[in-house]
Amino acid sequence: MNKKITKLLMVGILSLSMVACSSTDTKESETPKDIKLVTTTSLDDTGFLEETLKDFEKENNVDVKVVAKGTGEALELGKRKDADVLFVHAKSKEEEFIKEGYGDSRHEIMYNYFVVVGPKDGKHNEKISKMSVEDAFKYIKENNLNFVSRGDKSGTHTKELSIWENIGQENSFENYKEVGKGMASTLQTASEMGAYTLTDIGTYLATKENLDLSLVKGADESLKNVYSIVTINGLEENMKEITDKLVDYYKSEDVQKSIKEYGKDKYGKSLFYTFK
Repeated sequence: MNKKITKLLMVGILSLSMVACSSTDTKESETPKDIKLVTTTSLDDTGFLEETLKDFEKENNVDVKVVAKGTGEALELGKRKDADVLFVHAKSKEEEFIKEGYGDSRHEIMYNYFVVVGPKDGKHNEKISKMSVEDAFKYIKENNLNFVSRGDKSGTHTKELSIWENIGQENSFENYKEVGKGMASTLQTASEMGAYTLTDIGTYLATKENLDLSLVKGADESLKNVYSIVTINGLEENMKEITDKLVDYYKSEDVQKSIKEYGKDKYGKSLFYTFK
């Protein structure tokens, strides 16, 4: 009798263990209810993410929480595991992030261009428009023209600093001002000050109706601005699965097509371009 009871108890314990393991496995494989996407302010200011994430959320029954920061701050959040995935635009910083072991992979999704904008009808605009961007920066400094910098370690700020470095000039003169804000806010400040600034073309087109600024130095290959999705290293398996799905979603033929069309109806031209 004792042997029979002992046997039954052992069977019961084994069954409970199997149920517990099964429950744990199911929990680990469940799709997260929400993920945190930390991104550059330009993708938020243009409404791009709000529009393009709708189908992904519906298809995967997940809520994507978008947090808009400068690329530098976004990468710092990734290092602290305070982000599940990043959508940013500073290639050298992204590659360093992965090299240091914080990132798992980097996927180039689309691009647009940086441009220089300045005060409408500014007397220096025509001359600057005929220069290279490097010569334009030199001219702005030499003539002590108002220039507003994001100053926030964002992708745009990183690009601006690289231009100053390329021409061997310090980014400091009397009328140079760092604001430490996102792109839309920086453009607003430049508008109020009658200043020049470097911006991505998308945010400028999306906000120009409220700005007293005009396009001064247009796009060229030296001002190409690539946006990439960077996945975070060391995520739980279920989170890695959904962030990998997000990458596949943005690389899919349908979404790539919608990226090429985004903005045409409202601004007369696409805000972004794709690689295929």
